[in-house]
Amino acid sequence: MYIGFFVDNYNICRQNPDNSVNYCHNSRAMSSKPVAKILSRRDSALNSLLERAQYLQQLTQALRDSLDGPLAAHVTVANLREQTIVITTDTPAWLTQLRYQAPTILDLLKTLPGLQKLQKVQFKIQPVSFSLSALPSRRANLSTSSAHFLKSAAFATEDPELAEAFYRLSRHQHTDKQ
Repeated sequence: MYIGFFVDNYNICRQNPDNSVNYCHNSRAMSSKPVAKILSRRDSALNSLLERAQYLQQLTQALRDSLDGPLAAHVTVANLREQTIVITTDTPAWLTQLRYQAPTILDLLKTLPGLQKLQKVQFKIQPVSFSLSALPSRRANLSTSSAHFLKSAAFATEDPELAEAFYRLSRHQHTDKQ
């Protein structure tokens, strides 16, 4: 069992409970490679994944360019396996529109290079993902009476940390509320 790691003169070391050093590794010996260099290697698994993603993006763009109206903004080519292409959309309403146009979409995609043997179009719903940071921040709003109560509690509390917390909370007073 070890208690931790420490760094000493570019060495990363593992320390035992008795403060003896169990293992050291020279961090200068670790080589860092630029991401572009790793991705540019033809035999790299990451490179093949990147190429696949770029190909699916090109297919998505070709499909969007061929579709009429607002539907184009709601489609993405998600996968191509064997003789089936998988197209996703963000809502059931757009999925219905896609299903009506399935024969036209299949014929259109067959005109693209490498897709002449395409047999089937499969549609799926993939809701738009969003991050929590995109949501507006929520801030507590207190009535004037609640803010006064918190200030009184802070004044009456002997614990200084708790008193400071009450004071901080009392500053969230919203002037429109009573």
